[in-house]
Amino acid sequence: MGKVQKIIIAAFIIAALVYVFIRSVVFVGDGVLAFVTDTNGQILGHLHKRVNLVPQGILATIKANYIPLHGSCNVDIVIPISPLESIKSDHYSIKIPVVINYALNPEQLTLDLNRLYSDTSYLSQQFEIRLSGSMKDAISRYLYPYYQYNALQANIHKELSVAIDNVKESFARDGIIIKEVTPGIIYVPDYTVYTEGKKFLLELITQEKLRTIQLNALQQKLKEDELKNAQYLEHLEKISRIIAKNKDILKYIYIDKLADNVRVIVTSDKNIPLDIDSGSESESLKKDFDNFKK
Repeated sequence: MGKVQKIIIAAFIIAALVYVFIRSVVFVGDGVLAFVTDTNGQILGHLHKRVNLVPQGILATIKANYIPLHGSCNVDIVIPISPLESIKSDHYSIKIPVVINYALNPEQLTLDLNRLYSDTSYLSQQFEIRLSGSMKDAISRYLYPYYQYNALQANIHKELSVAIDNVKESFARDGIIIKEVTPGIIYVPDYTVYTEGKKFLLELITQEKLRTIQLNALQQKLKEDELKNAQYLEHLEKISRIIAKNKDILKYIYIDKLADNVRVIVTSDKNIPLDIDSGSESESLKKDFDNFKK
């Protein structure tokens, strides 16, 4: 083998190694959770620290995704006071803003990695759902069967601590370690706001009942109009059938309108409209003609 051939083969091998390295070798640093996906977003596998060889990258395009293992997010806990939840206003709800510092445990993480990577609000939504539910359970005795503002105001921080402890256990099982929860300024509606809300809710209920009555009346009128239109259409179809059987009836109607005291009989050699005054439908047909002329 000549020297030139050896150089070409060596160059080819180096190029192949560079290609494989670029396409399939992924480096992962500290402090991140990494996983690989294909062009369709399908997860191909998880990556460990330092150098990773991903064989799928040799033949197909792959993407390395990195999620920080440590982070923080703002969460707003909103708990409406019964029965003011129908108003759908935070003004009549208990509001507890918190800042949550957390760490991810890659070995136990059960959340959707793609959503965790692409949706920045996904994790905060999970915190909000669970923490709001736990907090609502903790303070339910202050809300039912009636609102106890003074007792709730005095114990709100203690109940929040209980709710946080319960949520910590829940998230730990899913691979999320809550390191610290810092509450902001807590808003608890006082009795004046609560009374105002109940009055406003009563007005809304009264207006809703009035709108319901008006809507029912409108629907009833539409049904009556629909019935009248159907009856009128049936009347026109009956007149149409009569005219089809008696071609000269239009002449009769025209001449009959000339004078109130004129009585008209229209006959024809080929078609004598005896059907008008004979048979079981005679009275009904006469009434139809009288209405039609008007």
